[in-house]
Formats: sequence, C-alpha cells, structure tokens
Amino acid sequence: MNATRREFIACGSAAAAASLFAAEPEKAKATAKFSAWDEVPLGKTGIRTTRLGFGTGVSAHNRSSGIIRRNGHEGAVKLIRAAYERGIRFFDTADSYGTHDVIREALAPFPRSSYTICTKYWYQRGGIPEAAHTDVETSVNRFLRELGTDYIDILQIHCVSQGDWPTALQPHMDGLERCKKAGKIRAHGCSFHGGSSLPKAPETKWLDVAHVQINPFGRKMGLHPDRALEIVRKLRASGRGIVGMKVLGEGSLAKEGRIDRSISWVLQNAAADVLDIGFLDIAEIDDIVRRIASVDKLQ
Repeated sequence: MNATRREFIACGSAAAAASLFAAEPEKAKATAKFSAWDEVPLGKTGIRTTRLGFGTGVSAHNRSSGIIRRNGHEGAVKLIRAAYERGIRFFDTADSYGTHDVIREALAPFPRSSYTICTKYWYQRGGIPEAAHTDVETSVNRFLRELGTDYIDILQIHCVSQGDWPTALQPHMDGLERCKKAGKIRAHGCSFHGGSSLPKAPETKWLDVAHVQINPFGRKMGLHPDRALEIVRKLRASGRGIVGMKVLGEGSLAKEGRIDRSISWVLQNAAADVLDIGFLDIAEIDDIVRRIASVDKLQ
C-alpha cells in the first residue's frame, strides 16, 4: 500500500517478466512445425511411414510416366534412390504408370521393411496395353515379381469413379481380400476420382486406405474441398488411412503461387496422413520438404 513509485514499477516489470516466462511453453507449442519426415500411421493398418510420399505417376497412362520420359530409366532410378536417401519412405506406383521396375531397382539396396510401397490395380478398359484384364490374384503375383518383393504394403483399385463401386467392384475387392489373407498385401483400398465414389467410402468396411483428391481450391477434384474434408474426417474417425493426391492440383497450383496455401491447409486440417506428390527432380523434393517444414502445427 505504501510502495514507492520506483518499487511499483519494479514490481510491475517483474510481474510482466513472470507472465512472459509463463507464456513461453504455449508459444513453443504454437510454433511447433510439421516435417516431411514425421512418421505417420495409416489408420489401423499397422503401417507407419513418412508424411511426404513420392508419386511416380506424373502424367502417367498406358505404362508411360513423366518421371521416365523426363529422366530416362536410369535417371528415374537415381531420382527415386535419392528420395529414399533424403528420407522419403512412401513410394506410390501403379500398373498403369509403368514404374514398378524403376522402384524395384531404386530401392534394392535398402531393407524392405524400411519403406512402404503403394501400387494399384487397373480394372477398366484401356489404360494399360493389354486388351483383356487378368484376375486380381494373377495381377498381384505379377506385381510382386515386377517390384521384387514378397509383399506389397498397400494395393488399391485404381481410379474408382462410380457411385456403386462397393457392389460393382465386389469381385475385385474379394480378390484383394484373398491376397491380404495370403500375406501378399498388407492393406487394400481404392484411389477415388470424381465426385460420386468417395462419399461411399466411410460406409464400406472393406476399405483400409483411401487415395483422396484434396486441396483447398477444388483443383482437379470431383468434390468441393469442404465436402471432401468432411468425408476424410469420417474415414479417419473409423480408422482408415488417407493418402492425399492432387495436393498441388497436378502442378497447376505451383504455377499460380499457391503451393504454401495448399500444403498448409491440408496439413493443418489433417486432410491426409501422407502427401503423395509427383517429383521430376531433386530440387522439387527439396522445395516441398522446406515448405512443409514452414507450416505450424496447430494445438
């Protein structure tokens, strides 16, 4: 009550300092960052992998991919190997990409248990050179040979777009389930395209891992971003793994200077466990790693 003005100011300064010190842990929480090398679980599959994935399906169709057209076979092998050496542990491919062999060669020096392979089965007409499709199990056996592995971590039905897929694709789903029980694959699922197929995903118990088109601008997506995010949250709540594709809108968002906004939105909204991004050179990998590291984790 009888404190001098100097004592009062000193007391106030000490209190302010104490308050600032007390706030420091909260500040530290607010500035925690994401990392491309964060280990993330894919739902209840038991698969854990890196937040950043390497997609090999750049402008890919009919077993031709931009990663090989741009770099040649040996260059593509070197690029994928360099991605592993930098820390990427999730590698995405598909029968229609024609990149099974480059993944096999690139990852041959490394322990099989240290990385995750996701590939996809093409069930429609066109898209691969064969005039007729073989059954799922025959295709999976071929994939195992092409990838040089005893098991595939994730095998998905590729480019699912119809709303009735849970019934229309049942024979393919049953085949993948048999492969899972035989230990040839660890998890199965679908890559969803367009706006009709994804809404059916949460109610389909067979689904382990979903490839989802996701970015905040609706670019190369079949659904409004808010609707897609709503479905992703339902999938996550039911223990499914989420692999985010089209995060950069097939490169269109890069041309518009919207990379950071898209990556931040996807990460901060937990819109994907893994960001599956197509790379054509090392500089692109390093750029995305840096951008992910700049995003704040919200508490």
